[in-house]
Amino acid sequence: CLWSLAAAWRFAQRTGRNLVIDWRGSCYLDQPFINAFPVFFEPVQDIAGVRVICDDQINQRTFPGPFFPAWWNKPTIDCAYRPDEQVFRERDELDQLFQSEQDSDANTVVCDACLMWRCDEEAEREIFRSIKPRPEVQARIDAIFREHFEPYSVIGIHVR
Repeated sequence: CLWSLAAAWRFAQRTGRNLVIDWRGSCYLDQPFINAFPVFFEPVQDIAGVRVICDDQINQRTFPGPFFPAWWNKPTIDCAYRPDEQVFRERDELDQLFQSEQDSDANTVVCDACLMWRCDEEAEREIFRSIKPRPEVQARIDAIFREHFEPYSVIGIHVR
């Protein structure tokens, strides 16, 4: 999610768009209409000059079409099931758009495919500098570090 966020942020920065962090339906939460971003991270309103919308008011927002990738222009009932092949196709379409240095004619670009390793290191750094875990999440990270890693030299941790 964070790599996709970094790629989407870079695109928004380059094209002058707003960045909407909409992590509803997350596999990390039981409630499908709760945006996972503010559950795990402090809310942000701006990342390096890009306006960010990331709160739970996302449920009351509508986004203007047309959409990119084109899949998202279908009627909602046709989008209820998205096969893996479609997700991979969207990932490749987004990657091509983001790498092209162009903008899209679509009003809303939906970045709902894993874009791991599809952004530059500076975009990754900017995201990691700009977002902060909520205090209760940071406390848990610190507790795990103290319990399992503190006496050791640590190169990196992936906590899931």
